[in-house]
Formats: sequence, C-alpha cells, structure tokens
Amino acid sequence: MAHKPDPQLLKLSTYPYRLSIDTQFSDMDAYTHLNNLAIARFYESARARLLLQVTGRDDFYQPSTPDKMLLVEARLQYLAEGQFPAPVDVATGIGHIGNRAYHIHQALFQNDRCIGLCEVVMVYAIDGKATAIPAAILEQLEGQRLANFTPASSVLH
Repeated sequence: MAHKPDPQLLKLSTYPYRLSIDTQFSDMDAYTHLNNLAIARFYESARARLLLQVTGRDDFYQPSTPDKMLLVEARLQYLAEGQFPAPVDVATGIGHIGNRAYHIHQALFQNDRCIGLCEVVMVYAIDGKATAIPAAILEQLEGQRLANFTPASSVLH
C-alpha cells in the first residue's frame, strides 16, 4: 500500500533544480498515458544533469573515470496520469546527506500538476567501493537541498 506523500514534495517551489522535457509519441502506452519506462527516463535525465552540475565535470559518466555516483535504491510513486504531447517538468532536490550516500527527491509536473514522485539513494564510489563524498561535492549537494523540507522518515534506507 502506498504511503501518502509529504505535501511539501508536491510543490514545485520545494525543488531547486528543474528540467523541462518534451514528451514523445513513443512515450505513450496503449491507453495513451505516459508509460512507466518513459517516466523513469525523465527522472533519470534530470538526475544525470543535476549530477553533472554538482560535480562540475563532464567526464563523470565515462567508463574510465574511477569515481561514480551509483544509484542503489529507487522508489517511484505514480500520482496521476501524464499525457502526450504536453511537456513535463522534472523538479529535483537533495534530501538527506550522509557520509557516503545521499537521497535525491524528484517530482514530475505536467500542466502545473504533480503527477509523480521519485526518491533515490545515491552512493559515492571509487573503483566500485563506497567511500566518503569529497568536501567539494558535499558543498554542491548542500546547495541543491530541498526548500522547507525535513523528511519525517524516508521510505528508503
């Protein structure tokens, strides 16, 4: 059973980072709704762009780069149906920050209405092993914190 989302997470103003994405005809399912894979791709695209900004590097996703931000857990919550051809706005911000991991919260908006939420846990790793997040990256993550939001208890660990 789905838990009721925190009302603050349903507000666009909570999120410091936003990315508008055009929907495509191929994003629809048989019922003409945005399909689950397309929605997951929208979240992923916004996370990747935010992490490029946070790290200040364009080589972060190269196979030869030893340090990576690894997605280790994800939870998506579908709140309403999305439709083609209207674009979507993916709002993204940082929640909990630990020594080696942090939470990214995201909301998907279409026509000024929140239609979905996503929460992921990311781990900073060097050569595949979780390690302390460097101070420079921590500082940038702090700058992308969610506004007026204190998680009561995350559903992800």
